[in-house]
Amino acid sequence: MRKLVWFATIAAIAVWSLVAWAAHWLLGFGGTALSSNADALPVDPLAVEWIWWLSTIGTSVGEWIVIAVWALGLLAIVTLGFVGAKFAAAGKLNNFRSRMKY
Repeated sequence: MRKLVWFATIAAIAVWSLVAWAAHWLLGFGGTALSSNADALPVDPLAVEWIWWLSTIGTSVGEWIVIAVWALGLLAIVTLGFVGAKFAAAGKLNNFRSRMKY
């Protein structure tokens, strides 16, 4: 049972990492696309600079936020894996005790 718990934990880590990687990529792609096409908007040149600056800073900060949220999620998943493995081991121990004859 403990192996099943750890297998599920590893699978959850893989899925969580793929979701975080996709969010990181999407944020980077969107920010890069916006900052490189900011001059295509028919606005004042100062507004173009502001759009470029905000999209560049937003992309950088957003990518770090994605990494921080990924790390917190990873910590939660691993913690749940440890707790699940502990309960699985406790269930096996209780099952062993119930079969013992006194």
